[in-house]
Amino acid sequence: MAKYSLRDNPLTEDPNDKLAALEDVKSLTKEEIIDRILKRGNTMTKTDLLAAINAYEEECAIITEEGSAINTPLFNTSLAIQGKFDNGDDVFDLRRHALKVNVAAGTVLKEAAGKVKLTKVQGTTTVPWITGVRDTLSDAEDRSGNLKAGSVIEVTGAKLKFDNADSEQGVFLVGGAGEIRCTQVVENKPSKVLFVLPKDTAAGSYTLEVRTKNTGNKTDGKTLKKGAFEKSVTVA
Repeated sequence: MAKYSLRDNPLTEDPNDKLAALEDVKSLTKEEIIDRILKRGNTMTKTDLLAAINAYEEECAIITEEGSAINTPLFNTSLAIQGKFDNGDDVFDLRRHALKVNVAAGTVLKEAAGKVKLTKVQGTTTVPWITGVRDTLSDAEDRSGNLKAGSVIEVTGAKLKFDNADSEQGVFLVGGAGEIRCTQVVENKPSKVLFVLPKDTAAGSYTLEVRTKNTGNKTDGKTLKKGAFEKSVTVA
């Protein structure tokens, strides 16, 4: 079951407009998924499952490095080049162009999404709400989360402001290998945050989270609230 609430739409001037936002969404790591499989009963050991999944991930990475696409029941990928080419003789340049990995749900995830039971709840208004993520050095209209390491990233939404001096708060990228806290913050406002994505961020897909202890314009200093972008962000 998934819980959702309706919140004011910051993208329009109509005070009656609302947008739906999922509440209390739990994010599971690879190890947590393996533990769930074992609890349901499986002849494989945790070590065997982890080895098999790691081999699968490594092979998917090799396929992508070869420039090929992946088409599985779980997910589908494709590669796309972004950036402007000056003329017919121009060539790909990492300083001006980027190779992006697009990921879409496969038939298994689409069918599972169709079976989700939704329940409307009262919104947790103090939780950060992310409506868009944009690489300010790339396509100005792309707010879907295609990012380049070293760029200044813009996060828009509501209730985003945090205390950057507190290591528990801030902008975090959560991936299979752990999480990255982006410490270089350029702008920190309730409706917009600008931060620098570390140059050494590994390419791949991440969940972008804003974590804060702010409640409105004040901070209680105790309760940590998390808000995640609804789409995975892709770092090139």
